[in-house]
Formats: sequence, C-alpha cells, structure tokens
Amino acid sequence: MMDIADRPEIAPELRLVPHAFRQTFGRPASGVWYAPGVLNLLGGAVKVHAKWGAIVAGDRRDDGKLELVSVNRPTERALLPSDDVPAWAAGLEATGGAALMCSVDLPQGSGLSAAEALKTAVKLALRDLAGEQLDEPPVEPLDLPGQRLLVVDTRIRRPEPQVERPYVPHTDDLGAALTAYHHVQNPDPEQNAVVYAALAAGARGASMLIDLPGRPAVALVDADLVPAVKKAITKAVDVPPRYLTIVPGPFRTAALR
Repeated sequence: MMDIADRPEIAPELRLVPHAFRQTFGRPASGVWYAPGVLNLLGGAVKVHAKWGAIVAGDRRDDGKLELVSVNRPTERALLPSDDVPAWAAGLEATGGAALMCSVDLPQGSGLSAAEALKTAVKLALRDLAGEQLDEPPVEPLDLPGQRLLVVDTRIRRPEPQVERPYVPHTDDLGAALTAYHHVQNPDPEQNAVVYAALAAGARGASMLIDLPGRPAVALVDADLVPAVKKAITKAVDVPPRYLTIVPGPFRTAALR
C-alpha cells in the first residue's frame, strides 16, 4: 500500500504530517487523524468548529507508552506516562501505545482551543489504532446567513487564569447574547478594547473568549463589514492582532488509513 505521505489525492496539509513522521521515525505512518479547532462561545454553550485544527500521524507501539513529537516544536518530545511533559503536550493521556507526530495550526491562547483540538485528534488516533469503534457526535451548524465570526487573537499571553463567571442566555439572538456574556465577565483591558471597537464599527455582538494563556475575543459581523471591523479593532489596540474569519459550518473530524 502506498505511504499516506505520497498519496497525491490527499490534501497537502494531511500529507505533511505523515511525511514528518517518516523522516523522524524512519517508517511510514499507518494513519492520519484530524480534529478541528473549537470556538467556545458563551462559555461553551455554543461550540463552532473551525477549519484550522490539529493533525496527528502515527502507528502503534507495543510497550503501552505514548510517544509524541510536534512538527511545531520538534526538540520537545514527550513519552507518556511521565511527570516531565512539555507545555504543548500538557493534558494528553497515555490510553494506549502509539508513536504520534502532531501538528497544530494555531498557538494556544489564540481563541480556537488548540489544546482541545490536539487532545481530540490524539484520542481519535489512539482509539483507531486500538481497533475501537468511534462514535462521532452530530455537528449542528449555526444558521447565520451572510454573517461571520471574527476571532481576534490579541497576541497577549498571561500566566494568570481568567475565571469565568456564570452566564445564562436570555435571548436566541447570538449577537446580543455575546455582548451580554461579555458584560458579565471580567475581561482584560485588551479584550475590552476589541469588544467595544467591534461594536462601534457595526458588529452585531462581541465578547471576550477564555482560551488560556491568551486573551482573545470574538465578534459576530456581517460579511461586508468584516474589513471595517478589523480596521477599527487594529486602531483601538497597541499590539496588532491576528484575525481569523469563520464561516460557521459542519466541520468534522477525519481519519485516513
């Protein structure tokens, strides 16, 4: 069977990770697994999948250990279980023996729960390699015609955790709910600046996001207003943000063997 890294019908980004696996381990990967990044709105009450996420490639190990290497940080290897785990692999558990090459499109704290995406991709790989049945929950896309979710990575990183305050939505209007959620929380100044600049520029709603160690935010914006909202936010903050525009849709996990 042709190595996944060499199959031309597979998207380049899915071939890159098994290619890195082959270069590192000297053998082809037996599978590739993908999990999307997750935009947790209203404290996770609404979850939106993004096209950016985590990809892992690998095969089984017979000793029950989980060996992890990152395309993004190749010198920081992890061998679990262990008490000495690099920050990018924190929270991952050895529930089966495997060697995995990992790639995450976005840094932690950027607003799309990169750590959650990596954990999901690793879990998919371990279950598949162990021959277990995968039950994928259905993904319900948001019905937001002509609108976009503008994720704003302020590029601010702080070690102090943000404690989320309880919020119960009282409206089906997502924009209004986002703004109400923001007012209940205790945002950092950079998140406040983003939210108020977005609202002043015509966003339907905006709020801070909790995605440690970052201080990101999100705005619900009509598609034709996205450039103006970006411009207003950039003028309102000291550090130029990184923007990600999401068209809500049913992005799903994927596996290739």
